[in-house]
Amino acid sequence: MIDQPGRVPPDDPRNITLTYRHDQSWRSGADQEPDSWHVSAGVSGDSGTDAESHVGDMTIVVVDLYQTRDPFGLLDGEDADLGAAAGTIFHARTGELDPDLDDLLEPIGDRILILNSVRLTPEWRGFGLGVLLAGTAIKKLSGGARAAVCSPAPISEPGDEEPDSAAEREQAIAALSRAWAQLGFEHFRDGVHVLDLSLVTLDESLRRLRTRAEQHRGPG
Repeated sequence: MIDQPGRVPPDDPRNITLTYRHDQSWRSGADQEPDSWHVSAGVSGDSGTDAESHVGDMTIVVVDLYQTRDPFGLLDGEDADLGAAAGTIFHARTGELDPDLDDLLEPIGDRILILNSVRLTPEWRGFGLGVLLAGTAIKKLSGGARAAVCSPAPISEPGDEEPDSAAEREQAIAALSRAWAQLGFEHFRDGVHVLDLSLVTLDESLRRLRTRAEQHRGPG
């Protein structure tokens, strides 16, 4: 997610579109199935290139603070990373928002967005676009939401180089934390970072990131 001078992206970032998909069984309620959104980023073939270009994918999970009685149990049963985040921000027994976090946030909104994963294809990495696209998706899904949550950590893909040591992993986490701080995320506890969505922080951050993205122009 760090800009790399001398490279240009495969296409003009302004041509990227986000497609939102939400799958839910009609039989499931807030306590049986996570409210999960898959967001796909891509450039269609009519943008001046010969073929469609896949940019990346994101997954955002939404928890309703009043309808989900056991958010920790629900999310921990779905995904270890989701469970770890849920165990930090929710009380494992009562399901209520952690009181320290509750005090930090403005009392507006009844949902929490958990940014579970962000993956860009290798050719689109290094331009700072992952943070911008994730922030755009968070903004789109932020209606009625109190906060967004993420746990910065490197995600391994086939062919990616694994950190050689614990120190390198810590460096990678620190770099990702700085990247997410560009959206206004602040460390809360145990590696979990939080963004208060009732503030103007996200809007201001997105304006800065969009201006920065204007410097990148793809071939043609």
